Amino acid sequence: MTARIATGGKWSPDVWPVYFTASKPDTLQYCAPFHDYLLCAVNELAGEHQMKFLRGFLKAGKSVLIDSGVFYLSTQHAKSHGLKMNEALALAPTDVDGFEDLFKRYVSLVTDIGERVWGYIEIDQGGRENKIRTRAKLEALGLRPIPVYHPLNDGWDYFDELASRYDRICIGNVVQADMETRRRLMATAWERRRKHPHLWIHALGLTASEMVAAWPVNSCDSSTWLSSIRWGFHAAVVANKRCWDIDRGFNYPLAGSPDASDERRDKAVQFCGYNATFACSTMRVMAAEQQEALGCDIAGPAL
Repeated sequence: MTARIATGGKWSPDVWPVYFTASKPDTLQYCAPFHDYLLCAVNELAGEHQMKFLRGFLKAGKSVLIDSGVFYLSTQHAKSHGLKMNEALALAPTDVDGFEDLFKRYVSLVTDIGERVWGYIEIDQGGRENKIRTRAKLEALGLRPIPVYHPLNDGWDYFDELASRYDRICIGNVVQADMETRRRLMATAWERRRKHPHLWIHALGLTASEMVAAWPVNSCDSSTWLSSIRWGFHAAVVANKRCWDIDRGFNYPLAGSPDASDERRDKAVQFCGYNATFACSTMRVMAAEQQEALGCDIAGPAL
């Protein structure tokens, strides 16, 4: 049997499920005292200001997942050229504005801190064949990125190929899918993963919710932990399911309002960080209860 490729970074397959909060490092600084799992994208790490916070997270022992920044790159390209997001994501790297610069920044960053972070996601621009070529370039440089599988574009045979070769993969297409499509994607991934009990699955852009109780993933990430600040509502959650929205009077004043202040916003971010920690803890309780009820491992590496 061919040895599986170990993806880079400091991580433990025994510690799961995990929910990563995604945002700029200067926002994550207010979440970090209460939550250990943070996602930073390469495009958000421009300049010493943001890098200072990243180094602080690593020094404090936080588990940091580095995102390639491809989602932001494709979003900007789509806006500039009047394309849909899926069209921009499908373009070859050579056809996307700023790709070469992103590639160089990614390689420099990951070469520097790749073995101190929890992991780093591959540069998944341009569909299946382009991803394979770009990953080969990164691996030739001695890097070990986590491959990304896009179920809407790549075909399920590619899932099996990656699952048999790597210890971890990411699943994309989740953040843009409607709820019914998300359920179908996660259910199918869960069923196919049963053939690969060693495999760690990270769902990109998937908020901790009741869905991950039905179809457990090892880890996921989202920026939705900041929803009460970004969109002006706060949801009451039971077992990671949003049950109802709390009145706007509960929220700290939004930016731009007469009562807004930096101090109040920082406190609001801290509160959101607490909520993210509770969501992660709830995921773990649910997974443990399911394993006890079934008498077997449900989504972690083989026991």
